[in-house]
Amino acid sequence: MADLFYILAGVALFAALGAWAMAVRGGRAALAANAAAGRGGGPGSYALLVLWPFAVKRLGSDADADAVRTGKASIAFFVSLTIAIASISAYTNLTFKRDHAAPAGPAPAAPANAPTKS
Repeated sequence: MADLFYILAGVALFAALGAWAMAVRGGRAALAANAAAGRGGGPGSYALLVLWPFAVKRLGSDADADAVRTGKASIAFFVSLTIAIASISAYTNLTFKRDHAAPAGPAPAAPANAPTKS
C-alpha cells in the first residue's frame, strides 16, 4: 500500500510541474503578444513569469482565451499539489518505524480492583 502512495506522490508532483510549465508557456506567449501590441511588458512582467506564472495576463481582445487556459493550469497545479501532499503524508504514516516499542522506565503496577459495597 505504501508503494501505491509513493507512486501517486511522484505522479502528482510531475503533474504539478507540468501545470507550472504550461503556465510559463502561456505567460511567455502573453508577454510576447503584449509586446507585439505595444502594451506593457517590462522587467517586472518577466520577474512575475518566473515567480508566479499564473498571474501573467494578456492585454487586449484575446485575453479571455489565455485567462481560461491559465485558470485551468492553476487549478491543475493546486489539485496536483494537494494530492502529492496527501500521498506523501500517507506514505510516511505507512512506513514510519518507531525506535522503541514501549516507554522506558519501570513496569506499570497491576490495576487495582474496584471497591465493593458489601
